[in-house]
Amino acid sequence: MAHKSLCGHCQRYPPVFDSVIAPLRYQDPIDQMLCALKYHQQLSFARTAAGLIADMVSESDEPMPDLLVGVPMTHRAVRKRGLNQAVFLARLIGRQLDIPAKSTLIKKLRETDRQSTLNASKRQRNLKGAFHCKGSLEGKYIALVDDILTTGATANEISKVLKAAGANRVDVWVCARTPEG
Repeated sequence: MAHKSLCGHCQRYPPVFDSVIAPLRYQDPIDQMLCALKYHQQLSFARTAAGLIADMVSESDEPMPDLLVGVPMTHRAVRKRGLNQAVFLARLIGRQLDIPAKSTLIKKLRETDRQSTLNASKRQRNLKGAFHCKGSLEGKYIALVDDILTTGATANEISKVLKAAGANRVDVWVCARTPEG
């Protein structure tokens, strides 16, 4: 089931980002496919996911963003993993929709604990001050690209940084989000 809205929790406690596009739910077998992409460089899954996101965006009546930004990782984390799947997805989507993807706009300043090992409140604290935007985004519409949206802590923290740099709209485009409730 596709999602192009905010869940009930996000409606009660609005995030900094403006909306979410997620064509899939993060459940079996999608969870296994995204883990294979993230940790084992199964790039065919990225191409499929990017196509689903691009199709969902194309079918919407929304304007296209000025830039796509993949969620950054530290250089050390990229070397260890071998791939930043969010940046890879952003590039694939950008090619399909003819939108520039900027991999150096947002920098992750420090190593953080893996979000998947933390509860919601610890996820927010873990990322506080972890990202920096290089340059002005005055009046720009940015789509932040990642593989999975769970609590939204990463997307929220990066959206704060993007809006502080002048972005007037930040949407989150992900392959999958956790089922609400």
